[in-house]
Amino acid sequence: MIISRKKQFAITFAAFLVLGASFKVMTLIEGLTEVRPVNAIPPVAGLCFGPVGGLACGIGNLCADFFGELNWYSLLGMAANFIAAFLPYRLWHLFSNEAPNLHTKRNILLYLVISLINAFTTAWLLAFGLDVFFGMWIPTVYIYVFFNNFGFSALFGMPLLIILTSDSVRLQCEKRRRYMILGGERRMKWPLCAVYAGLMVTVLVFVFLGLSPGDAGWIHGVSAAAVLGLVCQLV
Repeated sequence: MIISRKKQFAITFAAFLVLGASFKVMTLIEGLTEVRPVNAIPPVAGLCFGPVGGLACGIGNLCADFFGELNWYSLLGMAANFIAAFLPYRLWHLFSNEAPNLHTKRNILLYLVISLINAFTTAWLLAFGLDVFFGMWIPTVYIYVFFNNFGFSALFGMPLLIILTSDSVRLQCEKRRRYMILGGERRMKWPLCAVYAGLMVTVLVFVFLGLSPGDAGWIHGVSAAAVLGLVCQLV
């Protein structure tokens, strides 16, 4: 089944907006985050529709904030949700020559690892973005976003992707796009992604130890290195 890019955007945007707005009442941190089953959508939308899915998730998140509390933090949320869809798409095609599917144990494991890295990344972007751009360090933002993203990606995202790529639906997923940085250096993907994963685990440990950027300035160096690693994977 082939879906035009306009329909890809419309379907993803509508699904994200409806599901995102519906759970605005289940607030975890006022004005910042809530219980979000909608977080199952970005990785699936990214794997199926590529950058179009990412764009729809980002704009969908911004529009959903109209039903909660729209503020300047919403721009950070829009960027984070775009990356939450686009990063799985890039990582899948970096480590697999298959179209996204969960038909084998290897692909299921790959999806779960990508979802974990994606959850690390989204939580880091939002928590440290609030600190850098708005001077707000709220460690619970990281914790809630991490568990929202990984939990719902695994519980709801996997069944959704299985259905969309099943023999009865056979959705044609977005094809692999050229990697500008890693395209000619595919042998570098393993060490680069391993280092990036290590940086994300460092951030996780930092947060769960109850530290703050004000007390441990070295974490900004970790974040700067992580930004470079993220860019290498995305472009």
